[in-house]
Amino acid sequence: MTINASPRVLFVRTDRLGETILTLPTLHALRAAMPQAHLILMVGAANHELLADYPEVDEVVAEPGLGDQWWRRAGRLSRLWRSWRVQTVMVSNPKKEYHVAAWLAGIPRRVGYDCKWGGLLTNRLPDRKALGERHEVEYNLDLVRLIGLPTPRPQWQWPSFTREQEDVRQLLSAQGLNPSEAFVAIHPWTSHPSKQWPLPRYRELIGAVGREPSIQVALIGGPEERIRVPEVLPAHGRVADVVGRISLSQLAALLRQARVVVSNDSGPVHLAAAMGTPTVVLFGTSDPATGPARWGPWGAGHTVICKPRMEHIDVEEVLRAVQRYL
Repeated sequence: MTINASPRVLFVRTDRLGETILTLPTLHALRAAMPQAHLILMVGAANHELLADYPEVDEVVAEPGLGDQWWRRAGRLSRLWRSWRVQTVMVSNPKKEYHVAAWLAGIPRRVGYDCKWGGLLTNRLPDRKALGERHEVEYNLDLVRLIGLPTPRPQWQWPSFTREQEDVRQLLSAQGLNPSEAFVAIHPWTSHPSKQWPLPRYRELIGAVGREPSIQVALIGGPEERIRVPEVLPAHGRVADVVGRISLSQLAALLRQARVVVSNDSGPVHLAAAMGTPTVVLFGTSDPATGPARWGPWGAGHTVICKPRMEHIDVEEVLRAVQRYL
């Protein structure tokens, strides 16, 4: 297919925060290779606020609610995408309704993975991600390489989040922390029980870090974790609890200001890495599909502690890793 002077390109990534962030270097590659293109990013509704002003694209659209039946969703999406006059669609998280919608919409170039009715795509890759041979960022960049475009060194591009930074400073100050002093952001939660470091160990870690001279702790997490905060909040220490109290954009601003971020494998890890903040990340797996080779923080300067099971990671080991950044 001949690339038009100003092609309209739709990139689809509608799942969780971490997976979505790890596709953003792909958008950098598309923008570098197609500077005149009109790039549209479709994301899950929960991530739209964070990415609404993402500078590498022209439009960011939240996936609309389309009903419970996949074929109805496919039909409605196809009409929507046809109205956008898209010439290339790149489906990063494969779903059969996306592949059917792209085919029904008559989009000339349909790029993605050969699964979930991938035969409807014009350009498709074998889905080898479960082998965990490479990082998720590299797997995503393969979609750009598939259509013959170069992939320069991946970069993160973000808005300044100036207003959000001031919001975070005020929130930390209101909880007794000095935003001008160093703080450690700790995210004890995860989406899957097998990825969870025991919460009593997080409580012990938070207490130990909070006792460090001139070091403060910001406890972060989503609204669904508020009920579990008492399980990890120590009785003493300089700790600000902002769990469920900030937006994703404010979280990005907070992570940018943190000295280091401690977490299980989770979305905030990848957001912190994308903000240029070092991380200490805990993995308890021997499965390459879920291990750090694929899902570790992208870039240099991070520490990954990986054991066959989360229970094998002790508090002193994590504390030593954190102290190296302090």
